[in-house]
Amino acid sequence: MRAIPALLLTLATALPAHAACLYDVGVTFREGAPRDRFTVTNDNTTANITAVEIDLNGSAGRLIFDTIAGGSGVEVFQPYRSETDGTGLIGAPVVADGATSLALRFDNFGPGQSYTFSIDVDDRLTQSDMGQIMVSDREIDGTIVRVSLRAADGSVSAREATFEGGGPARLTGACG
Repeated sequence: MRAIPALLLTLATALPAHAACLYDVGVTFREGAPRDRFTVTNDNTTANITAVEIDLNGSAGRLIFDTIAGGSGVEVFQPYRSETDGTGLIGAPVVADGATSLALRFDNFGPGQSYTFSIDVDDRLTQSDMGQIMVSDREIDGTIVRVSLRAADGSVSAREATFEGGGPARLTGACG
């Protein structure tokens, strides 16, 4: 029986240093009136989130951010607005009307924290699920989320996930 603890100790010390850095990040999208919301959650993670990019380019609904009146979107528009404090957001991003991506930078987005922002998202389909002013779960599918993480040892990792099946984009694994 003493061989098992020795084996576990050997395996633990043989793991690369970055294996101790784990990440579990979820990004959800919620259609709302008048504002749509994205929430980034740093769940069960041993790393800080340093950057998040939302890339609508591959979305099934050919989505865009509708941030000004009379611009690229349909009827209602809403500029980017932070809905959460405490994650160390470094400046609000400038999101041009009709843009298909936005990037956020953080200096204190640690484990167990969430960040929510609102903005208007419209689709550009001629035959959309709920009209171009509203985005369905199916239409957000294909949107890519890129996340950069910083481990306690200072190493940085970048990962990406895609919204699929109407669910959240989920990134899990070991840093490095």
